[in-house]
Amino acid sequence: MAIPTDRGHVILTEDAAGQTTVMVGTGLTDGAVQNVYAKHVGAAEVKVHPGVRLANGSHGRHSLDVVEVYVGGDDVVNIRRLEASGDLRAQA
Repeated sequence: MAIPTDRGHVILTEDAAGQTTVMVGTGLTDGAVQNVYAKHVGAAEVKVHPGVRLANGSHGRHSLDVVEVYVGGDDVVNIRRLEASGDLRAQA
């Protein structure tokens, strides 16, 4: 599996031709993703993995939680639920 490239809230928008754009930002305010720092346009496919909670907003569908976003070898943009992990600071 590919290493996740981005972590944050995502918004999925669709243009008139049906092409999906995935934008990743640092937060979510009133259904709008804030501080977008990554954008995936023209992907062959967007795969939303099980466990990812999406809601409809005024700008498109957005994640309710922080997720991981990565592009697989087949040009598929994957959106995966971020698994909880322990506090890494405590392991030093």
